[in-house]
Amino acid sequence: MQIILSVLVAVALLAACTDTPQDSSGIESAAGLAAGEHQWTTPDGERMPYVVIGNGDVTVMLVHCWMCNRTFWSEQVAVLSQKYRTIAVDLPGHGEATSGRDVWRVADYANDIAGLIESLDLTDVVLVGHSMGGPVSLRAAALVGKRARGIVAVDTLHDAEFDFSGEQVESFIAAFDSDFVGTCNNFVQAMFTEEGVNDIMNRVRDTSCNSLRADVGAALMRDFVNIDMPQWLADAGVPIRAINAATPNTTRVETNRKYADFEVVLMDDVGHYLQMTRPDEFNPLLLEAIEDVL
Repeated sequence: MQIILSVLVAVALLAACTDTPQDSSGIESAAGLAAGEHQWTTPDGERMPYVVIGNGDVTVMLVHCWMCNRTFWSEQVAVLSQKYRTIAVDLPGHGEATSGRDVWRVADYANDIAGLIESLDLTDVVLVGHSMGGPVSLRAAALVGKRARGIVAVDTLHDAEFDFSGEQVESFIAAFDSDFVGTCNNFVQAMFTEEGVNDIMNRVRDTSCNSLRADVGAALMRDFVNIDMPQWLADAGVPIRAINAATPNTTRVETNRKYADFEVVLMDDVGHYLQMTRPDEFNPLLLEAIEDVL
């Protein structure tokens, strides 16, 4: 019964956010760590909603993927919060966060996450990043230094030396500029390889392929070429444990180990949104990975 109630509370908290900014200065960080909904204001004025569930000496910070939001972690927060303080955020330009920036860069999200961690005076933080949230977590860990204990990467950081360039990549990125909604819908659909997950796939497509956020999504796609993955891995300075889909992307463990303390667990017969489609298998692996980096 306790687990069921925790799930209901977690989902309710993740689904909503207060309209009143809180804790933007960090002065009332204790209030910002109380269970419930909060907002943090970035130095450039973006309102970033976050929800706190559970308590503990270790804080798990959940960082969502490209054009996603904090509710994509709804199958994890109740499980995590049984042992850890768990914080799920909406990055600027995503979910219920504001989107007033003129320039959208992945590295700026690292500044946002690091700023929130420092504002709340968090220590012993484990960053859990899905897809784009992986590189964001790498840079955030580098920025906060000893406040971070480790990173759990979720279907990301497959190959530190992957060359994100060339005509094929340029054509792919250009398609988001010319037809964001259509290209995004096809892109998301291709990342679901499981049977019987149409409801989840449609939810992701409705969220990620929103025409109102097309400028954000297209700009971030263009910015992915600016990620210096070898350097970001090296600078993170913490253990990195990945939970990745076995296919179609090969996780090149030895390549990544050139730059960081890196290990991976692979899940078979699963697509990119594995934490949503296979939570019963994913969640124990997540708990093990967190324990490992600690």
